[in-house]
Formats: sequence, structure tokens, C-alpha cells
Amino acid sequence: MLQQSATTGLFTRVERMGLYSVWWRLVVSATMALPFLVGGAYGLTVTEFPAWAALVALGLGAALTVGGLYMSIMAKFPQPSLGPNEQTLVARHPTMKPAYARMIMSAPFLAGAAYLLAFTGLPYVYPFATFIAGLFLFFRGVIRYWVNHHTAYYVTNRRAVHIYRFAWLNTTEIPVSRIISISEARSLFELLTGRGSVIVASGFGARHNIRMQDIDDPGPVAEAIRGLLP
Repeated sequence: MLQQSATTGLFTRVERMGLYSVWWRLVVSATMALPFLVGGAYGLTVTEFPAWAALVALGLGAALTVGGLYMSIMAKFPQPSLGPNEQTLVARHPTMKPAYARMIMSAPFLAGAAYLLAFTGLPYVYPFATFIAGLFLFFRGVIRYWVNHHTAYYVTNRRAVHIYRFAWLNTTEIPVSRIISISEARSLFELLTGRGSVIVASGFGARHNIRMQDIDDPGPVAEAIRGLLP
């Protein structure tokens, strides 16, 4: 009876965590799309604002809404297939901080483009160039955010694994017996934010490396792998 109750409680907690994750992803996706939807709707009500610009903003907002909804519901933490007596020691997602940073950095450019277009008489080339710069940063952040939700890194007692699963499955793994080097890489900004990358290599070239990129507190991950080596 106690075992059954504990199992039921465990599944309830997992389900709650899953629902919270979906809810949070929906909030973030709505936050991404809302400025474009509001800006486009506002532009249609202002006679000085070009209608084509308002429609572009609405189109981007609609695309972000549909894409964010789909990605929020479909995003799952990829799981590796474990062999007999194989145990997971570390499981990590890439952190979302770089994605959030890019989206935040794009805000002044997008707001500046809207201001130049609506409240100045400058030629369209100036707000257009500012808008493209902001859009480039913004969508780099959005794509990074979406991709990170479908990327996972694992360390088991037998191998290091990198999994990406969305429309397709891409798995890269290095058995412990073939690991020849383990290194950590952190820039100054990564040191300040407590994140970095762990590179596991079994040879030369990208095909023989696993880069566990942008993970929080990478030190324990590297130490877990080093502890498996002879």
C-alpha cells in the first residue's frame, strides 16, 4: 500500500512539473509574439503608420504564436535508450540565457525602428535597416530557444550522449573507453553567469567530439565524466 501511494505521488509530481513546463513555455511564446501583434494592431489604427508595416508585424506575430504554441506542446526532454546495467549520471538541457539575451538585445532596435517609421519623416531605408538588425537578433534568440528545448546531454556510466529530437532524431555518443580528452570552455560572460561548455573528444574533427554547449554549472558534468575514466 505504501509503495502504491508513493508511486502515485511520484507520477502526480512529475505530471505537475510537466504541466508547469508547458505553461511556462506558453507564457514565453506569448511574450515573444505579443509586441508584434500589439504593434501591428496599433499600426492599423494610426493613419501615419504604413499599412504594409503593420501587416508585416501582424504576420510575424501570428507566425510566432503558431510556432510557439506548437513548440510549447511538442517540446520534450529527449531520452536515450539505456542498455542493461546502464545508469544515467547527468542529464542537462542547454540553458536558455543566451536565447533570452539575444531577444532582449533586439528590443531597442525593434522599438527604434517603430519610432523612426511612425514619428519621423526619415526615408524608409533607416527604419528598415534598424528593423532588420533587430529582427536578426530576435529570431536568432527565438530559434535558439526552440532548439534548446529539444536538445539534451547525458552522461551515463558507459557513454556521453548528445540528443536532438524534433522533426528528426540525431544522436551522437562517445563510449567511455574511447574518450581521450575532456575540456571546459568558458568566456568571461559565461563565467559571470555560471555557465559554459564541456567538450568530450574521442579523436580529431567534429564527428568525434561532443560539445555540451551552454549548460549551467558545467564543472560537475566534467568531473562526472573524468570519474569514469581509468
